[in-house]
Amino acid sequence: MATSRKLTLPKKSSLKSKKAGDKIRSENISVSSSPVFMMLAGEHSGDLLGAEVLKELKKHDPDFTFFGIGGPRMLEEGFDSIENMEELSVIGFTAVLFKYKFLKALMDRLVEEAVARSCTHAILIDYPGFNLRLAARLKELGIKVIFYVSPQLWAWNFGRIYKIKETIDLMLVLFPFEKKIYDDYGVRSVFVGHPIAQRIKEKIRKEAPIPVDEKQQAHLQTITLMPGSRSAEIHRMLDTLLQSATLIHQEAEADKKHVRFLIPNINVKEEEFIQTKIKETEEVHPGIKIEYLFDRSLRCIEVSDIVLVTSGTATLEVVYFEKPMVILYKVSLLSYFISALLIRTPFIGLVNILSGRETVKELIQAECTPEETVRETMAILKNKKYRNQMMEEIRSVKESLGEEHSSKNASRAILQFLKEKPVSL
Repeated sequence: MATSRKLTLPKKSSLKSKKAGDKIRSENISVSSSPVFMMLAGEHSGDLLGAEVLKELKKHDPDFTFFGIGGPRMLEEGFDSIENMEELSVIGFTAVLFKYKFLKALMDRLVEEAVARSCTHAILIDYPGFNLRLAARLKELGIKVIFYVSPQLWAWNFGRIYKIKETIDLMLVLFPFEKKIYDDYGVRSVFVGHPIAQRIKEKIRKEAPIPVDEKQQAHLQTITLMPGSRSAEIHRMLDTLLQSATLIHQEAEADKKHVRFLIPNINVKEEEFIQTKIKETEEVHPGIKIEYLFDRSLRCIEVSDIVLVTSGTATLEVVYFEKPMVILYKVSLLSYFISALLIRTPFIGLVNILSGRETVKELIQAECTPEETVRETMAILKNKKYRNQMMEEIRSVKESLGEEHSSKNASRAILQFLKEKPVSL
């Protein structure tokens, strides 16, 4: 395992910190008028957060009005989405360039809708490249802007903190170290905790368990392949994962062992693509069996011996179940070179960022090959000491995430903010 590395930040500005400090004590916060909220989530993880907060806020006041852009989970809560969230799904700098005209027109449309609907507050969820620009436009209209999930300033482009100070009225952060950064720079913020633990507890009850043959279990290894949730991720990562699976299968067969491969998916749009790719792989490599499961990713992780996962929020789901993993990630060549110039941390995986060391192997860009993936996978499966050390560090990261109900904390912070009282938890 690599040695730990400290995250270095620039010295704080001379701007005086406001430090949001006192606890929210009121469980029955009353708001004098019914605000009109714009909400925007640009990807599936944001859609989940948005749905949870939306549900909590509607419990407080069913007359609250919500519109903007959200995904299927937000729509289930009665959200008025003016655009398909999948249209915002872009990865990397080059992909943004191709969609620039669409995104610019969409932002203009959102601003027009904000004026037409007399929007009073905006809750912008993650998706910082778009949402921070939208925040500046909304701020000019006098709309109060709440940002849920801090941009990864500590990873790259720390200078954005000055723009955030100008345009964001309240920042809701998932990690304790993020609040300290904002306190130091005088940005009003609340640490609401990470939603992973509560979300998993709620969601796994809705997912049917994965059948396990107890007689075969002692001779069977289960590997889950997670290509990501966004369409661009799936198209970029799936081939690498399937090729890795075929090599692992061949090596296991040579050792007279059996491997069960699972591919979960939550993106309805990509179901046919994924299933076609699986069928092609099974036809070319007779004997390999890859099971496709829709909206059962947690159950897949739960029964796995190891998870091969595209970098993102899914890595924290793997952490929750205390499973060993290999993190994979690829973007376009241009996006990679640009990000290499800007990224400030030595890691991209959240599990490694939170532990401060390479707890799990990251295979990025040129290293993200089937051969490297198989090499690391077999090392984890065959080297008990290596695997146990990884698991010990993963458990420590899990403990740091806590068990708080973050969506309730976030909604309390928002309600408190509506009353213009000091905000904190």
